[in-house]
Amino acid sequence: MSQLQYTRREVAMDGASTYGILSLIPVLVVIVSAIITKRALEPLILGTLVGFVILAKQNFIVAYLDSLYGELGESAYYVVVFGLFGIYIHLLERANAISGFTKLGLKFATNKKKTGLLAWIMGIIFFLDNYFSILGAGVSNRKIADENKMSREMFAFEINSVACCTCILIPLSLWGVFMSGQLETTLGLEAGQGLQEVIKAIPFMFFAFVLLIFVLLYQFRIIKPFGLMKKAELRAEQTGKLLPEDLEEEADENENKKDVNILNFLIPMVALIVVTLVFQELLYGLIVGIVICFLMYIPQKLVGFTEAFDSIAKGFEEMFGVTAIVISAFVLQNANDELGLAPFVVNSVVDIITAPLLPVIAFIILMILGFVTGSFWGMAAVCFPIMLPLAQALDANLYLVIGAVIAGCAAGSATCFYGDSVTLTCGSIAKIRNIDYLRTSLPMLVPPIIVTIIFYLIAGFIF
Repeated sequence: MSQLQYTRREVAMDGASTYGILSLIPVLVVIVSAIITKRALEPLILGTLVGFVILAKQNFIVAYLDSLYGELGESAYYVVVFGLFGIYIHLLERANAISGFTKLGLKFATNKKKTGLLAWIMGIIFFLDNYFSILGAGVSNRKIADENKMSREMFAFEINSVACCTCILIPLSLWGVFMSGQLETTLGLEAGQGLQEVIKAIPFMFFAFVLLIFVLLYQFRIIKPFGLMKKAELRAEQTGKLLPEDLEEEADENENKKDVNILNFLIPMVALIVVTLVFQELLYGLIVGIVICFLMYIPQKLVGFTEAFDSIAKGFEEMFGVTAIVISAFVLQNANDELGLAPFVVNSVVDIITAPLLPVIAFIILMILGFVTGSFWGMAAVCFPIMLPLAQALDANLYLVIGAVIAGCAAGSATCFYGDSVTLTCGSIAKIRNIDYLRTSLPMLVPPIIVTIIFYLIAGFIF
């Protein structure tokens, strides 16, 4: 995503007023009500309203609407990107353009383990951005996963996990660009020097390495899925029902269509990659990819002229739920910012931090803040100016702390069930609900998080 879109969400820490423990109430309301209702949008709205009740008392409706109106204007970028996301996926599906890749992929992915490996590799290949990884790996592998009876819950877990890890381990990603800029600002470096510091911190981004390995361990059944994920996998294997029991399987409109040339998928995707890489902006890549789909599919009669242009409206329509959840999460973040949630969490532990404990505390704080706010880059912008000077003052390993902060952001992105990454994965790719991800994937993330915490504890005393 564009750096501008995230830096506008920075939260001032020095002298920030907080509401203390009351700042935790809106987030708790969201989590508890989401578990009870099995929905995401309504709990987000409810939690936000509770936040504004604390802030504005009887004027909470006015305060909420003011925040919502302001967010709708500031979040126009997301509305456009998500809409283009929907258009691009809709065109690929209507043209059956993925069938050529699916046919080729099924020659390798003859079972669920190989399917998991292929999706893992594809997620890494599309490294430019977590959105991009979700799009590329998700669209290209969903049909293959379906054919091999992988539950959509497991598919969503893998796609989102790999996306959250890859984009921080490869510094050419948009995450790398943003983090480099944050380091230059915080450490007073010259333009371009921040990237060198990010590269030096990559070996210490333990969570990304650990989660990538755990994804493979789960897929190869070296560690068997457990809890509700185990039930989801058994359901898919034994009954062939890929979606949760209370969701209807979508009709496959391309079931009787002939497979099309693989170039109908590769050319738009390669163009999307190249343009995104050159301009460091996914929005431009999506526009070019959509235009190329029009130029290729209409002459081949894979989609009709009217149908192609109807996809513009349908793409935005199909992404409405995703957009509503993400914008609602941003409004909740506004309430959290005014309540001083981030300063409260950081200030609660800053007095007990020592040099050996700083890396693990930095990781845990960024993960928690990312999970409860859904703002991963925003929390990095908040915490870098605190954690890095603290590391220098305590004579802690600077690169270990940088790696812990960035890894904490990735962990927040992987765990936050109403964050943009999970919402895109569930809504546009896996076609499941965010709460399905929370109930099945969050427990699967606990073991890699525990291992990561142990690594940071050990590293803090060694390095």
